[in-house]
Amino acid sequence: MQTLFHHPLRRLLRAVSRKAGFSLIEVNMAIFVLAGGALALMALFPLGLRESLASRSEMRISAFAERLLGAAQIAANDPDVASVDDLADALSGSPFNFELNDDPGDYDSIPNASHDSTSGVYYHAWILEESNTGTEDKAVAQIGVQVTAENAKQNRYALRNAPVYVIRVAVDKKNKR
Repeated sequence: MQTLFHHPLRRLLRAVSRKAGFSLIEVNMAIFVLAGGALALMALFPLGLRESLASRSEMRISAFAERLLGAAQIAANDPDVASVDDLADALSGSPFNFELNDDPGDYDSIPNASHDSTSGVYYHAWILEESNTGTEDKAVAQIGVQVTAENAKQNRYALRNAPVYVIRVAVDKKNKR
């Protein structure tokens, strides 16, 4: 009879148990590889957050521009609007409540920001010029607008650095519905 110590299965188990685990160097290498991958993934989060905020700002500015353009078109078709001054008054009054300044201000001045609570943007708008189309029946108003989604009350230079958009609105003095 064989003893348990000299059993062939016991020798096989002992040989396997010596080579079955990972060495400390292998474990450390695996940890370093996984940590490097995790750090690379973590570096992508700020970039994604920045892009998300930028697209949100662009959506808010787009919504504001769409509201202003729609309001200018509606006000231009109003039977009471017969001049560019009437258009400016209609846009400033109810129901639109867009603040239009008399002039854009010079480059060195920082414009006062108006806040549009519907779209959550800050803007500075003014009538650029009034031009006739060759007839006395029609006039074209050019409205200049600077829009930013940044808080212009906290950052004084947010509007100064914002691009200027120009909206052209035709006012027909005679052919009102």
